Amino acid sequence: MSRRTARIALALAAGIALADASIVTLGLPSILLELGSSVEVVALVLIVYTGVLAVALPAAAWLAGRTGPARLGVWGIAVFAASSLACGLVSSIEPLLMLRAVQGVGGAAALVASFSLLDGGEPGPGRRLWVAAAVFGSAAGPALGGALTEAFDWRAIFLAQAPIALPAGFVCLAAARGERARPRPAAPREPAARWPASLIAALAMLSASLTAVVFLVVLLLVAGWSVDPLAAALAVTVLPVAAAFSSRVSGPASTRAVVGCLLVAGGVTSLAFLPTASPWWTVLPQLLAGAGVGLALPTLAGELLPERNARQAAGLLSVRHAGIALALVVLAPVVSSHLDSAIADAREQGTAVLLDARLPPDRKIDLAPQLFADVQTDDPRGELQRSLQEARADADPDDAAELGRISDRLDDVVVGGVQSAFRIAFIVTGSLALLAAILLVVAMPAVRLRGGTAIAGAAAAALALTFLYFAIDANGGTEEVPIADPCRQRGLPETGGIGGILQDVSLSSLDRAACEFGSSREELLLALFDDDLAKEYEQEHGHDPQSITDLGPALFGL
Repeated sequence: MSRRTARIALALAAGIALADASIVTLGLPSILLELGSSVEVVALVLIVYTGVLAVALPAAAWLAGRTGPARLGVWGIAVFAASSLACGLVSSIEPLLMLRAVQGVGGAAALVASFSLLDGGEPGPGRRLWVAAAVFGSAAGPALGGALTEAFDWRAIFLAQAPIALPAGFVCLAAARGERARPRPAAPREPAARWPASLIAALAMLSASLTAVVFLVVLLLVAGWSVDPLAAALAVTVLPVAAAFSSRVSGPASTRAVVGCLLVAGGVTSLAFLPTASPWWTVLPQLLAGAGVGLALPTLAGELLPERNARQAAGLLSVRHAGIALALVVLAPVVSSHLDSAIADAREQGTAVLLDARLPPDRKIDLAPQLFADVQTDDPRGELQRSLQEARADADPDDAAELGRISDRLDDVVVGGVQSAFRIAFIVTGSLALLAAILLVVAMPAVRLRGGTAIAGAAAAALALTFLYFAIDANGGTEEVPIADPCRQRGLPETGGIGGILQDVSLSSLDRAACEFGSSREELLLALFDDDLAKEYEQEHGHDPQSITDLGPALFGL
C-alpha cells in the first residue's frame, strides 16, 4: 500500500469515527418506530456515543504514548468495526445503546491513532487530510446516513462503517509490525495543553450549537414533517459542501473564528422560523451555518487552540463532543416535552376544523378520533396524511370533496405544531453560537481592529437571514385554529336539512358537557373514543368521558 493510499485510509477511518456522532440522525425516526422507543431514548443513540468519545479520547492519547499509536489503532479500529456490525444486527434499543458505548471507545482509539500516524500536528498532506476529516466528516454525517437509510434501512448505516474503517486497521497493523521490528524509543513527554478557558468555552458552545443542524433539523424533517430520508439527505448536503469550501478561506484566525460563529448563529436561529414544511427552506440557513462551521471549527481547534500532538488533538475532540453530548442531554427532553404538548394542541385544532366542516354529523363524530387519535410524536404528519387518504377513499363524492378542501388546513395545523415544538431548541442553539462569538471578541480585543469589517458583514448577514425568515413566517406561515369557549354561544355549520338539525343539537350538547367539565368540546370528543386520551382527560378534569353516568347528564344539561 502506497503512503498516499495509507493516509487516505487513515483519514477515512477518522472521518467515519467523527461522522458517527451524526450519521445515525436520519435513521433515528426509523429506529424509533422499529424498536418502539421515544424521542428522548432515541436521542441516547447519539448521546452515548458522543459522551463516551469525549471521556475516552484523553485516555486513548495516554495509552498511545505507552503502547504506540499503531498498536492502539489496530485494536481500536477492530473494536469500532466489530461493534458497528453488531449495532446493525440488534433487535432492541438497550443492546444498541451498549454497543454505541463500545463504538465510542473504539472510535476514540482510532482517532488518536489516525492523528499520530497522519502526522496531523505538522504542516503537510497529513495535516490537510486530518482537517478535512474533522470538518467534512462531522458535517457530512446526516447526508450519508440519509442516503443509506433510503437505499436500504437504518441498519445499513452501521453495517457500512466497518468496511470504511477496516483498511486503516491494516495500515495500523503494518505500522505496528514495523514498531516491533525495531526498538521504539521512549516517547517524549508531551506538554500538557494550557488553553485559555474562554477559547475552550467558545469551542464547546459552537459544537453544542451544531446539534441544531446535525440532529434537530434532521429530526424535524423526517420524524416531524415526514420528508423522505433521501430528500432530507439531499437537503442537508448543503452543510458539508459549504463547510468544505469555507474551510479554504484564509485570513486572521481570530477573525475567521468570530465570523464563523456569527454565521452559525444566524443559520441556526433562522431554522426556528421555517415558513413551510419543505426541506428547501432549510437550504439557506444550512448554507450560512455550513460556511460558519468551515471557518470557525478548524480555526478554533487547530490554530487558536494548538493541535500539535495527540494529547492536544484528543483534548480538543473531547471538548467538541462533550459540547454536543451536553446539548443533546438538555435539548432532547425539551423537544420531546414541547412535541407532546404541540401534538395535543394540533389534535384539538384539527378536530375544531373538522367539526366546523360541511360534513354529516355522524361522519364528523366518526372521523375526528379516526384522523387524530393516532397522530403521535413519532410521525405526526405522516399519520395524518395516511388517515386522510383512507377517509377520502371510504367517503362518498361530496364528503370526499369536503375532506379534500380542509386537508391542507389540517396539514398546516400539524406542521405548525411540530415547528413550534422545535422553535425554542433552535433559538437556544443559535444563541450558543452567538455567545461563542461574543466570548471570542471579549477574549481577543484586537480582533475588532483586524477584522471589524468582516465581523460586521457576518453579523449583518446573520441578522438579515433571521429577520427575513421571521417576516415570511409571520406573514405567510400557518395560523393557529382558535379553540372556542364551549360556555359561550357560537355559530354552527350550515349544512341544512334534518342532518343539519341533528348536527346542531349534537354540537350544542358537546359544548354543554365540555363547559360543565371545564374542557373544550374538541378535547372531549377525542377522549370519548380513545382510552388513553380518556384517562388523561379524567386526570385533568376529574370526569370520565366514557362513563354514561358522568357524560349523560352533562350532555342533556341535567
